[in-house]
Amino acid sequence: MELLALSAMPEEQNSGVLARISGALSAFSEKDTAFHTFGTLKAMLPRFASALKESPCIVLAIEKAKYNTVRAKLCAALGLSIEQNEELYQRIAQNTALPPEEALKNASVPKHAAVFPTADGMYPGFAVEKGKQTIVFLPLDGERLDGVLKQGLVPYLMQKDIAASDSAPAETQTAADVAVSEVVQHTVNILREVGARAAVSCTPAAEILKTLGAGCADFDDYFIFTPHVEDKGDYNLTDYVAITAKAAKELSGAAYGACISEISRSEGGDYICITVADDKTAVVRKLYREDNESEADFTQDAAEELAELIGEKASGKGAVGIEVAGPAAEPQGFFAGKSGKALISVIALVLVAAITVGCIFFVREKKQRDAESQENNSAPIQSEIPSVSEPPTVLDTVVLSKFIYNEMQNGIQETPAENTSAPAAGTAIDTTVTDPNAQEIPSEMLVNGKTLDAKEAVARMMAAELSGNEQEEALKAQAVAVYTYLKYRNTNWKITGVTLAEEYSDEVYNAVRAVFGEYLSFGGTTAFTPFCKLSAGRTTAADAVFGQNYPYLRAVDSVSDKTQADYKTELIYSAEDIRALLTAYDASLTFSENPEEWIQVLRHDGAVNTGIGYVEAVSVGGKEISGVEFVNKVMAGKNLPSHCFAVTYSTQTNEFMLEIYGVGHGVGMSLLGADRMAATGSTYAQILSKYYSGVQLTV
Repeated sequence: MELLALSAMPEEQNSGVLARISGALSAFSEKDTAFHTFGTLKAMLPRFASALKESPCIVLAIEKAKYNTVRAKLCAALGLSIEQNEELYQRIAQNTALPPEEALKNASVPKHAAVFPTADGMYPGFAVEKGKQTIVFLPLDGERLDGVLKQGLVPYLMQKDIAASDSAPAETQTAADVAVSEVVQHTVNILREVGARAAVSCTPAAEILKTLGAGCADFDDYFIFTPHVEDKGDYNLTDYVAITAKAAKELSGAAYGACISEISRSEGGDYICITVADDKTAVVRKLYREDNESEADFTQDAAEELAELIGEKASGKGAVGIEVAGPAAEPQGFFAGKSGKALISVIALVLVAAITVGCIFFVREKKQRDAESQENNSAPIQSEIPSVSEPPTVLDTVVLSKFIYNEMQNGIQETPAENTSAPAAGTAIDTTVTDPNAQEIPSEMLVNGKTLDAKEAVARMMAAELSGNEQEEALKAQAVAVYTYLKYRNTNWKITGVTLAEEYSDEVYNAVRAVFGEYLSFGGTTAFTPFCKLSAGRTTAADAVFGQNYPYLRAVDSVSDKTQADYKTELIYSAEDIRALLTAYDASLTFSENPEEWIQVLRHDGAVNTGIGYVEAVSVGGKEISGVEFVNKVMAGKNLPSHCFAVTYSTQTNEFMLEIYGVGHGVGMSLLGADRMAATGSTYAQILSKYYSGVQLTV
């Protein structure tokens, strides 16, 4: 396989993109997959001509600014017939403002080419076969490359199996020459029994698993090794291996995806992360190297642990959380199982891309590895895969949904505006409304001390808590809710302490622009419009959270929220930790001999079912407090996602489990519920009417 890059850009701008392509191609070639880079087409042509004579596969990565021109020249030189790709043309027409003749140039590809389209249709990749040779064209475009690789080139090469013709036959070993790993063979047997396969991403450490499986019967039938296509970017290691495992599953079509990281260093010691993903979750285990254990032995042990975890997943075992001190230790905790390593933390990461029912974060408080790491490891780990484009936030700010909650608890800090504007008539959904507090539609807003275009300010507030895949009508509904709250505050469009995204998509801005100036009113005044990320399947009334009744903020069903990835969270704490938290909250609390009586939910609204809901009152150490106070003060710093929870105590393990439902305060609109409504055909007005019952949409 010959890899050629054409780019006049500085090396530092090319290196990351070329490394991603090389990594994706490494699984298809036994040879080095480094690129030969050239600044001009003239300089590249001799090497390209030589490759045409010798290489079964040539990959050309071309700088975006030169892409269309160079590919046209090379296709002409190769004698390839060109035609317009209708799918590409339609994508370009829908997503760009290019003139028709320019759109046609971008959408022109060789006849019979395998096309790897980008989201907007611009700069597509493609592969053509000329005789027994395959020639691949790729744009050097970091923004578009991810989709071209994952949805285009890699699946294409997996089907073509170019690796078979690219490398010399390897020397084979007989089963008698290779030691059989009993753990790997056992997992192969399980996969055979259930009729499933596991795909392992080709990280460097995955080669150890290949070696372990070399002597196992049917190993190659049930283990697939896929290209490593994910870019680590700013992800932490646990998130990254989970994403990589999911990618391996999607690329191969296997039932399970898996990944093993290389050895990482931390103050707590050297560790490796292993993970297995199915359609719903990715289970990540962090394994620490024991004292005096060689890196080779540690990596091999981790590879066997990965094989065992695949077997557990395939056999349907739900017990994924285990913690043992060593091979001879007894199982501990709510979940227990066999492990040959010291498993310090177990994290089940719900994959955002998957639509799942009842997915759970299994989180265990990490025990001390040493005294120095105690503070960092005392809080339960909650890890949600972040969006790739999530921007850094400004220090001491929170997203608007949380800001609204905090402001209603602590009061509005900015000085209210004087009402000097004349009353304005508004056009409502079902009637005509006049808002005596109506203000002029702003052209600018003062946010965190900086003057911004008003539409941009709303778009950046919205983008700070979006995944990037929301439906248009849901975005419009959110834009109206955001604008309404800013108007409700009545502070001359000034707000301080809210997180702004550094970037926002055209979709978000267009939604803001389409409804800007529209707001919700009730009884002739601007409505209060809180919202949250995800309800518990039913929203909750405002008075239980904010201490004030709003007739239009009643509990309403949002059943689709129960299908979302992070609907349910489980946290486990030892009885000692719970007692310490309660004592820190109030040193006068009393504790019975039965820990089960330390925390008792007294009243809730039944949002989940007859036994679980948003907690109105809870007894802690004999003292009755609200569910909101329990989350904010008793469990301060533990980041409980909502105050819809249930508490159970295990006498066997002397531990408490908290089951938490939804994300956020649960009042008003559920952002994910709104998105699901939009996906099934609801308009933004219908969405708002559901979550803010009885309000008028006013313009």
